[in-house]
Amino acid sequence: MGFELKVVRNNPLTGETDLDRALMEFLKQIGYLPETYEEEAGFHLVRDCFLPFPDKPWTVDELLTVLSTNRSTLYRYLNKLKGLDILDEIIIEGDPDDRSPGRKTKKGYKFRFSSLSLAWSLVESHTNVAMGGYRKSIDHIEKLSKETREGKERAPRSPRLTVDGLIIRGSGSKKEVLLIRRRNEPYRNMWALPGGFLEYGETAEQAVLREVLEETGLDCSIEELLYVASEPGRDPRGHTVSLLYRLVPPEKEDPHEGDDASEVGWFPLGSLPPLAFDHKEMITANKH
Repeated sequence: MGFELKVVRNNPLTGETDLDRALMEFLKQIGYLPETYEEEAGFHLVRDCFLPFPDKPWTVDELLTVLSTNRSTLYRYLNKLKGLDILDEIIIEGDPDDRSPGRKTKKGYKFRFSSLSLAWSLVESHTNVAMGGYRKSIDHIEKLSKETREGKERAPRSPRLTVDGLIIRGSGSKKEVLLIRRRNEPYRNMWALPGGFLEYGETAEQAVLREVLEETGLDCSIEELLYVASEPGRDPRGHTVSLLYRLVPPEKEDPHEGDDASEVGWFPLGSLPPLAFDHKEMITANKH
């Protein structure tokens, strides 16, 4: 059975000689009464009903008469005590002279074992069981965290594979290369070759055609693999290896920005803008 208990760090109230003050402070400590206590019904339910008459099972109608409150408020406080598991629900038989099958019964409420002290022993027992369960959960969580951390430390670190497309138009001194302006970090707003990461389940050739189509709108074909760039520090996100492919664009189609590109443009091979990553070296290292 579930129970609810607010646990706070407080000294015992054994130095308090006034019953009302001691009881009210304790009921606040366990979360039964709010810190800013205003309603009297919850306090007097314990103070004037259950404590002074430990053997009496109180019906709701009897409690309403004594406390001068409404049913919703009364049930709210009864449910709080039931949540602590310190209340007994007792079936009170109706008129003993009534022998009919439909004789009415009522529910009555009192502290378990007719004693707040004995009833609180159940709370202590439940709390000990719950804290023991929490301890096992915490130890297990820490064990899983340690295993996960050690697993990551043992896991081999491998470079990620990227692909880039080199698209050239023109001839001689009028040759131009197609570049995209990066929409995202790293190197946001800088120019770069169109390309990206290889996705699981696709070939490098499929990846470069997909990336170029997404970023430039050009459905190209592959002419050849030109270059492999593998310097560990070439990408600030980590070690990446890039395959550079020479691509042939479709005739009479103009590129347009898309996906991770905010702009596309043609640039003379002899007058390139500052480029992201090592793309300038990748372009100039190849004969065109």
